Amino acid sequence: MDNIDFPSPKTLRWSKWNPEDFQLKITRVEIANWRSIKYINFYPEDVCILVGANNAGKTNILSAINFILGERWPMPANLDDSDFYGRNRDNSIYIRLCLDGTYVSEIAFDTSKTSYALNAIDIHGRPVRPFTNAHREELAFAYVDASRNYERQFSTSRWSIFGQALRHLHQTLKDNGDQLAQLREALDSAHALLQTDQYKAFEKELKDAFAAQLKTARYDVSFEFRTLEETNLYRSLYPTLVERGEARNPLEVGSGVRNVLVLALFQAFAKSFRGDAVLGIEEPELYLHPHAQRSLMKQFEALADAGNQIFVSTHSAHFLDVARSDRIVLVDRCEDEDDDVCTQVKTASSEELLTARKKLHPQREMTVQSVRAFIRNVRTAEMTEAFFARVVIVVEGPSEREAIPVFARALGFDFDEHGISIVSAGGKPAIDTLCQLYEVHGIRTYVLFDNDGGKSSEKAANRTLCRLLGIEEADEPAACVTENYAILQDNWETQCKSHVEVIDAGLYDALEAQARAELGISADRNKPLVARFIAEALAEVELVPQFVREILDEVKKKLPVIPA
Repeated sequence: MDNIDFPSPKTLRWSKWNPEDFQLKITRVEIANWRSIKYINFYPEDVCILVGANNAGKTNILSAINFILGERWPMPANLDDSDFYGRNRDNSIYIRLCLDGTYVSEIAFDTSKTSYALNAIDIHGRPVRPFTNAHREELAFAYVDASRNYERQFSTSRWSIFGQALRHLHQTLKDNGDQLAQLREALDSAHALLQTDQYKAFEKELKDAFAAQLKTARYDVSFEFRTLEETNLYRSLYPTLVERGEARNPLEVGSGVRNVLVLALFQAFAKSFRGDAVLGIEEPELYLHPHAQRSLMKQFEALADAGNQIFVSTHSAHFLDVARSDRIVLVDRCEDEDDDVCTQVKTASSEELLTARKKLHPQREMTVQSVRAFIRNVRTAEMTEAFFARVVIVVEGPSEREAIPVFARALGFDFDEHGISIVSAGGKPAIDTLCQLYEVHGIRTYVLFDNDGGKSSEKAANRTLCRLLGIEEADEPAACVTENYAILQDNWETQCKSHVEVIDAGLYDALEAQARAELGISADRNKPLVARFIAEALAEVELVPQFVREILDEVKKKLPVIPA
């Protein structure tokens, strides 16, 4: 990090590059010794979703990007002790962003350098000299943090979403020479109307007073309407709320309304302008109900489709798409190989998942697009929630999903408290895809399926899962409970019944009959509801089948150790 081998320095003539022709993208993020981050390195997609627990370090990743591309010029003098990893200033901060779509190929900040802590490299590997704030402004990162500072976001700064919008409006007007000429003519007429007799008298008194104080003919003074200055043509725009016909300043209303107004900027920006912006937002789900969150995610997709790039940190599954898991960056604060507790990230590209799928199914023709299409067709909300989990249990069907958490709570092992998600694959053929999806992202996974091989498709799926688990292929693998998987005898209902009957003969059949009678369910229908009813009845009398206890013991062992 301290010594980067670049070609010998040459002077870059920035004027050769037209900033209107570019679509800026951050292609690599490398951060060392910044706050909770000891070292991370990842390659963000067009939509980059940062997912992790509170205090994992998601904000620190965004703040590092904002530090070198944000409104303030990054200087070592601006750093506090808390900005250095371990609060130790001997740990040199290094932040490097590789860029695409611009003449600058990378920009880096390095406190170990005695001079030029901020350096930019052009696409030929040459240092950009001089690299000024005007150049840096063309690489602006428009960032909305969790505080949702309304006044900052609606400022005219290039580093705000509103400022980015004004830049587009201004450039469009400049490009339309006829419209700009008409506007100037209209403004000249308007300004003539403003020059009342009192205005003219006031201006004359100012001229006379100035001339009396300064005995020289070198200077004169007059008033000039600044509206005509091109850079200010749109700077007087300001949002106004109308309530029952009366205009109100947004600062007068509640924070929820202001938050919606800030987020509306993203929607308007996505629909109105071509893509050349890098945007960042923390916790977009704040103040928004689920439908509004899903709608906002569609706007983020529109931003990406228009050529923009957006970084999002979130605790909401509505902003994740398992079919595009390559966009997800899992952020965790845990021990590294040196036993230091620090922020770490895990990512998996679409190609990595495709490689894993081809290895498991070498006879199948697969592409990134076909894998995404399959996942898109089988995805459910609970599959997405797994990316927030510390451990994921992938089960074959909804009966296991409904019953197992009930038994776990009865044993004092609440899945929600421990960050455990249980995901129904909706059938055996989808289990291997989900397991590989989670495993390539480094998510601890436990798999549970039955050995029922009555249908040919069931037998084929059993053999696939045997290959996945590294055991001998079989049409009906033996029932067992191991550290990484469990195989049920026949199915959930059969295995559960066999264990309950050993304790109390006839109890399971009696509970099933009671469930169907009370819930109004006919035979062989709505098995998940019956499974949950039976589990709740058994848990109430502290009766948990032995195989369930064994499975839960293995799941507990998968939980990561929480750093002190």
